[in-house]
Amino acid sequence: MKRVEYIKYGESDVLSICSVDIPNPSKNEILVKVMASSMNAIDWKNRQGRFRFVTGLLKPKTKQGFDVAGVVHEIGDDISDINVGSKVMGQMGNFDGGAFAQYVILKKNQYIEAPSRISFSELAGVPMAATTAWQALFENAKLSAESNVLINGGSTGVGHYAIQIAKAFGANVTAICSEKNLDFCRSLGADTLIDYNKLDFTKENINYDIIFDIVNNKSLKKVRHIMKNNSVYIGTTPTLTLLWSILISSFSLKKAKFVAVQPSKNALHDITRLMT
Repeated sequence: MKRVEYIKYGESDVLSICSVDIPNPSKNEILVKVMASSMNAIDWKNRQGRFRFVTGLLKPKTKQGFDVAGVVHEIGDDISDINVGSKVMGQMGNFDGGAFAQYVILKKNQYIEAPSRISFSELAGVPMAATTAWQALFENAKLSAESNVLINGGSTGVGHYAIQIAKAFGANVTAICSEKNLDFCRSLGADTLIDYNKLDFTKENINYDIIFDIVNNKSLKKVRHIMKNNSVYIGTTPTLTLLWSILISSFSLKKAKFVAVQPSKNALHDITRLMT
């Protein structure tokens, strides 16, 4: 089979298409014929070597692609929730990757049966981005219908899911984006829209329960004054500033957290429920 690989860090020219053996599923695994995948920011950041402490200090060990939409080709022992020929969507492990291939192995906790009426190409854009938004809002921030949520980066891959998920659960949503994306974020359900080129949201006299900083250009220090007590600031990149904020906020009513996305059947089930 064919798979996209890279053996050194760099720009897109380090990528190549290689021939490798089709893997065999072990216990609690399935072999999926990939019909579509998608590229997330983590893919090009990994390829550039930005997270070498995870992907390999000298030689890359994490492969390209994490999102999978496809058809079950073979099942391993102790698999009873899916059949050969079933349509699935899933997310590969953070330290593995490899979805840019003709076939991939998914573990039992990494996939769900996909809605039949949604195309493979549409499904392929869901798992990692939507799960990141879902885990940030529910697992990190305990989203409720009463939450006042600010999403910094509303038009991003994760952000546009965060708007829709928060609105589906009744929250009030403020989306930060550029002028060209205001209508897009409005169409997703955002209640308030702010063009970051014209207005600094940190200077507004509004308090939030959740600040989801997807573009990572703020910090707990910069937004603390617009956070309610028992509120949370969530970042998506483990910078030193964020890690320090997480440490010092453990003694505060206003918390900083990092969303470390993991494959989640619960998230995928809830997201597909909203999709259908």
